Amino acid sequence: MERNVSSLGIVLHSQRYGQLNRKLTLLSVDFGIIDVVSYGARKSLKAVKAEVLTDGQFFLYYNPVKKEYTLKDLKVLDEHEVLRSDLMQTYRALFFCEMMMKTNGGDSQKAYALLSKALDLLAFLPDQANQVLIQFVHQMSELLGLRPDYRICPVCERPYEKDEIISFSSSLGSPCCKECASLDSPLLLLPGMRRYLVLTADLRFEDAVLVQLNPAAGARIKSYMLRYALLLCGGYLKTLSDGLLVSS
Repeated sequence: MERNVSSLGIVLHSQRYGQLNRKLTLLSVDFGIIDVVSYGARKSLKAVKAEVLTDGQFFLYYNPVKKEYTLKDLKVLDEHEVLRSDLMQTYRALFFCEMMMKTNGGDSQKAYALLSKALDLLAFLPDQANQVLIQFVHQMSELLGLRPDYRICPVCERPYEKDEIISFSSSLGSPCCKECASLDSPLLLLPGMRRYLVLTADLRFEDAVLVQLNPAAGARIKSYMLRYALLLCGGYLKTLSDGLLVSS
């Protein structure tokens, strides 16, 4: 592997690394999710700095002995500062990043495109923030190859009735009819919620977030999708642990 490499990427996470450095978790188009050391980032004015949510072209040095990437330079496309300046927008954006890390992103090029689009929409359409969140989970499940078919029960293969409330199979990790559902499942999908997910499944992200939802329906779908996100990520997400995203 070449020692000087570059890739489009987004900083998912940043943590202290030694006295003066930071270790970044980077979703990169060319190398997937990788750790990158930014030397001197905590104090040196001349050091290259990359905040969480920064989207750009990252120029890296790869040490094949240590198997370590070092940040050498950065061409910023968008720092998404407007998201970091608002508490709830920060939570939403960090939720997106945490989902990427927990699921390992899937196809790196598609994962980058999805996250980049989600952050941009969150910044440009703050009034549709919850729709962006809903659609991110919806789109992420498709990227991972786990999006359910909201028209047919995956267990008995019976088409759902138009006004049928569908439940959930914990063993399959998928919605299903009540007859095939797990007894302990708290996930219920009302007919209107299901129609919305079917309608937006084939739309582009930027078009799907503009589909109108009344506040009550939006809150129900968001709550459902956040629970579904937990299942996709193994049952725990730090960004959901205090309930702020659920109640916002």
